Amino acid sequence: MVNPAEALQDRTTKHAEREQLQRDWIVASAEYGSQAREALGKAAEGLAEDVPGRRPDTELACAWAEVGQGWATLSRAEAARSIAAAAFAVDHTG
Repeated sequence: MVNPAEALQDRTTKHAEREQLQRDWIVASAEYGSQAREALGKAAEGLAEDVPGRRPDTELACAWAEVGQGWATLSRAEAARSIAAAAFAVDHTG
């Protein structure tokens, strides 16, 4: 496993190691995005549930939506790390 801080700061880091970091962050972003969609789907299911005489559980739906928002935030952060790493490499290696 490559240490991101060292790999990005060390001018001798191999290009392949930086690319691997970027790939790892992109894969993590996609996985977190999938988790976000799953949680938001559960929120939607909770609101769409139709039980005669009972209202949808909006508190549970809101909780799932918040979980989804958290996963979406992680997904965006991993994608941003990948973009920042690419920009850093260009700035420091030309």
